[in-house]
Amino acid sequence: MKLNTASAALLFSVCALFSTQPALAGDDRYIDVTGQGEVAAYPDYLQLNLTVSDTQPTAKAAKAKVDTAMNNVLAISKKLGIKKEDIDAAHISNQPVFEYDYSIGRNKREYKGEQVSRNVSLTLRDMEQYGVLVHELLQNSLVKLHNTELRFNDRAALEQQAMTLALTNARNKASSMAKALDNKLGKVLHIEEQGGGGQPMFEMRAMSMAKSDSAPAPMLIQKQSINASAGVRFELK
Repeated sequence: MKLNTASAALLFSVCALFSTQPALAGDDRYIDVTGQGEVAAYPDYLQLNLTVSDTQPTAKAAKAKVDTAMNNVLAISKKLGIKKEDIDAAHISNQPVFEYDYSIGRNKREYKGEQVSRNVSLTLRDMEQYGVLVHELLQNSLVKLHNTELRFNDRAALEQQAMTLALTNARNKASSMAKALDNKLGKVLHIEEQGGGGQPMFEMRAMSMAKSDSAPAPMLIQKQSINASAGVRFELK
């Protein structure tokens, strides 16, 4: 008899629990959408990243070569109006260089000398000089260009414009979807910023040394896109 009473109590509890679910579901009507926004603008300046490096029998000899090439980079920068505060060249390093032979019957490592490298970052504010800068830097075989970052004076303002467009896009999308299903939008329940666009850059891959007698080709810089994305949850009425 006690078993029957316990079973009846358990059954009553389960029924009571399920009887409350429709009320909860009725209070939880919403729609999730993702909005996209994009702003296009010309960059205000660029940052050119490069390395000056050489390998010689001794670190002293390698550094002497790198110093000569570095002075040339500084002379080019000065000629093109790049200020000292727009040049970052504080990091220099050296490491031994080995040549490995893994051919059949051999497992040999031969010391070839010391490599000295200096990382350089140049900020160019007169972008009309970009083609000339790259052309002249590449006359020196010790200079290796890595990438060029296109930058804005106030990137945060452009990102905010893109986010405003993304939120407007989210509301319009949600309103259109709700209207198609005979619903109306209520208040915003949740907003989540999603991944936007990264810093635009040009990749410099396997660029060969330019001939000194050739004219520098123009580097055509176009408008860059700043993207934003936002997920928004709206209440449905």
